[in-house]
Amino acid sequence: MPIIPNSTIANPITSTKEYDFIFAGYGAAASLVLLQLHRKNFLEKVSILIIDPEKKNKNDKTFCFWANKEDRIIKDLRNLIKHSWSSVSIENTNQISLDPLSYHHISSINLYNEVKELEKIYCWDRLIYPVARISVDEIGAYVVANDEIIRGKKIFDSRSPNYQEVRKGETHIFQSFVGWEIETFEQIENTSTCRLMDFEVAQDGFTQFMYVLPFSSNKALVELTRFGSEILNESAAEQQLKEYIQKHFGEFKRLSVEIGCIPMSNAEIVNENLKDVVLLGARNYKVKPSTGYAFKNMYDQACELVDILNIKDAEKLNIQHVNALQGRFAFYDSLLLHILQHKPHRGKNIFQSLFKGVEINKVLRFLDQKTSFPEEIMIFMKLPWQPFIYALFHNIASSRWIRSFLLLLVSLLLLALGNKTITQNIIGYGLFLIGFITVGIPHGAVDHLIEIGHWDSKKMPRFIFSYLLQAAAMGFLWYLFPELALIIFLLYSAWHFGQADGKQWDFRPALSLIWGAFVLFYIVGTHLQETNTITSIIGNLSLPIACPIWAIIPWLIWSIIRKKVSFSLTLIWLLLSSQLPLLFAFGLYFIGQHSITSWNHIAGKLKLNHQKIWLQALPFHAGAWLILFLFIYLFPTNESDSKVATNHWGVFFIFIACISLPHVISMQSLYAKKK
Repeated sequence: MPIIPNSTIANPITSTKEYDFIFAGYGAAASLVLLQLHRKNFLEKVSILIIDPEKKNKNDKTFCFWANKEDRIIKDLRNLIKHSWSSVSIENTNQISLDPLSYHHISSINLYNEVKELEKIYCWDRLIYPVARISVDEIGAYVVANDEIIRGKKIFDSRSPNYQEVRKGETHIFQSFVGWEIETFEQIENTSTCRLMDFEVAQDGFTQFMYVLPFSSNKALVELTRFGSEILNESAAEQQLKEYIQKHFGEFKRLSVEIGCIPMSNAEIVNENLKDVVLLGARNYKVKPSTGYAFKNMYDQACELVDILNIKDAEKLNIQHVNALQGRFAFYDSLLLHILQHKPHRGKNIFQSLFKGVEINKVLRFLDQKTSFPEEIMIFMKLPWQPFIYALFHNIASSRWIRSFLLLLVSLLLLALGNKTITQNIIGYGLFLIGFITVGIPHGAVDHLIEIGHWDSKKMPRFIFSYLLQAAAMGFLWYLFPELALIIFLLYSAWHFGQADGKQWDFRPALSLIWGAFVLFYIVGTHLQETNTITSIIGNLSLPIACPIWAIIPWLIWSIIRKKVSFSLTLIWLLLSSQLPLLFAFGLYFIGQHSITSWNHIAGKLKLNHQKIWLQALPFHAGAWLILFLFIYLFPTNESDSKVATNHWGVFFIFIACISLPHVISMQSLYAKKK
């Protein structure tokens, strides 16, 4: 069935027609781009298809922004602005003038209808259907809707964003709201003043406030807004809205309801940088994480894109603001988001201090990210410092580079203590033992939770039997065919190390495998004599090839070019560890890098805090140590050999190889599910 011009259909598309522009998503961002294209006379003889699962025939959103009357946005959208306020009230304070700014309101239905008028002029095509996928092939860019391919020379993607899994130092909460447009029986005083934040409501364990926009002497929008990890629903808001409206406006009649939710997130958005695909709106980081404001950012992007179109600079069309999560304003946002998630009761005090202690126009310029650094220092001096200090230390502790930096310091310390000195041995082996007790063995002792999800007394015996059977099979392989066992151990260790590190540093699977093989070869290959001393005792084996210390330099150059700070620091301490004894170099990597990384991935999967995970690992953790002692006691060693300690280290590595096999299988299951 062919596309029907200037109409809406919901049937499968079989046409292979190519459009000049395809808009995947028809919200504010797409609408603003279309309006700007029209103003620049860029729509003549241009074929356009709009795809969206909704018809956009009702008022589903309220768009607000502040601007100077001379600003371009006011001139371009003047006919859409139905209400403006020259002053604001914060927490029932006296009105505060915004001069030279004003606060403006646009209803989404007015914006949609404006675009529909253009649709009548230019005869666009419309498809009422969700977009399943956007991609490119050798022919060009295309969208997939209802399993059919529709091609476009340029595709504007404004679908709702999908966020990456939240990592350490990132926050993903919501600004959710329920608003009632009301008609009052008593006259509303001072309709030129809007109320932005009124905390005269129960906080309910979140940061909540009322937002009031008077439209006329007897009509207003009253909205309860929540900043928090749980989304506000209509039933939870109803009583608070009713009590607030009756207190401030008397008896009323409810005309309509507005319910919405905006992500407040500094997590990365899942985007592909595809040729001729332009990311719009929230998908292009246009929602400010700490406030949820987006409309003016989307307008600015529309102007920027159309200016680029006018000069036909196709290479600049695919603008993806990957730097949106960087810089000092992103840092400020991350601190506030952390507070709103972990100490939400402090949000009220912070916003009250901000609006009471700082001139309103300076606050708005700060929210627009147009203040200078000295001005920002003065703003922060007006705020309560304790929650921000707490958030700052937490962000530093959870930064992706901090662990690599600490491992670098440990490497430098061990080197400074002198090679194989008593002090180095005491500190080195002490750290080694602490690391294995706290995370080295425990990170592999929660595989039962990965496999089963919880402690299940009925399933547990079977799991334990299967786990021990796999470990025992590996042990017999070491006993019968040590050469083959070593090769297998190195292969699945390389896979496992690369899998965990690749997840941390966003490597593709092939690069993860190459890295895992390299880091394992680098550690043993730069300590070839020590490695062969151990392998010769446990199976009369030897590795024939040494790894030069400088082999890590190409990785370091690549990491610096790609600006991967955490990876660069890891490479530096690995370079230093090549000058330490083998067991310390291996321990730094296995415990400090691999075990902690895997532990964090497991914690993210299980959704439990670290203490609870460690306690649930304790039975298997204790069992692992018991098996280790049995290994050392039962495994055949040369008692006449004066290097009994080396014998025991050899047995220890065989033990690690045996218990690693079922653990690697379990972690493969975890990573496959996460993918």
